[in-house]
Amino acid sequence: MMRPPGNQKGISLIEMMISLAILAIGLLALAGTQSRALMMNQSAYFRSVAADLAADLSDRIRANRTPYLVSDDLSIPPIKPPLFDDATCPHTGGSITCTQPAGRISYREASEITEWKNLLKKALPGGDYKITAKTLDASAEKLGLKAYEVEISWQDDRSGASSDPIGKYTTTIE
Repeated sequence: MMRPPGNQKGISLIEMMISLAILAIGLLALAGTQSRALMMNQSAYFRSVAADLAADLSDRIRANRTPYLVSDDLSIPPIKPPLFDDATCPHTGGSITCTQPAGRISYREASEITEWKNLLKKALPGGDYKITAKTLDASAEKLGLKAYEVEISWQDDRSGASSDPIGKYTTTIE
């Protein structure tokens, strides 16, 4: 026996299946958004670690050149502080040896860079760096001061599919 169409109570099986399909699509989209947010969060974390490491290197460089800047008597040629760039302190092997050019004194730059490199390797997956010395103005050059451009790179692909470091952070230390 059939009921009249205006007397229906509840929902039909078709309506229930359509509403479940819409709910499932919405939940899948939400899961995809959550996954992407986690990847971006990890990338932001690596970038903040790179910024902290760059600040640490900046402090190390400034601390090692400060003792050479105590005299304002330029009639005595100042001892120039050590250089920290890749040309002076290459980092191709496990340990770092710095060879300072004439007129510059060697202090703790090799141990500072080695210690910093080890921190970088522990903190960032596939971490690597490049330090380039840049000439400042004439008065800074007379004192032997250089600006350094530091580029820190790391493996930012969470799937591990790419072998190229794709995360980069660049800063200048003066």
